[in-house]
Amino acid sequence: GVLLLGVHLCGTLSLRAVELFNSHPRCTFLALKPCCLPPPVHARRGDFFEIGRHRFAAADVAAAGGFQAGGVWRGPPRSHLAARFERWTGHLLEGIEPGQGGASAVEERRVQVRGGFQNAFIFAERGARTPR
Repeated sequence: GVLLLGVHLCGTLSLRAVELFNSHPRCTFLALKPCCLPPPVHARRGDFFEIGRHRFAAADVAAAGGFQAGGVWRGPPRSHLAARFERWTGHLLEGIEPGQGGASAVEERRVQVRGGFQNAFIFAERGARTPR
């Protein structure tokens, strides 16, 4: 099997990682560390994201902000984005299709401190395939 590892995938790249896991049966394990939220352009256009059988409005998770050169944050106070990030993580989890006997879960691991809140890791393991 193949392990798909996505670390600090910004914006919609986390969606692509889940799509890759769902669409390739040889991907047997997914370890995903989402990073930045999707940019607000998706909300302004009225976009919906669809992964697996899960669909949700971009407006539910999209937000402005990001780190500039020198590690300076530009955007709303980061603490204001924590609830959106939690929803983002939940939507990504809902979109994972591990198959019969498979599993997916979010685990919190405190790696960001000093105001950081992006400590969610998503893991999925595909169910065992029956030999033909």
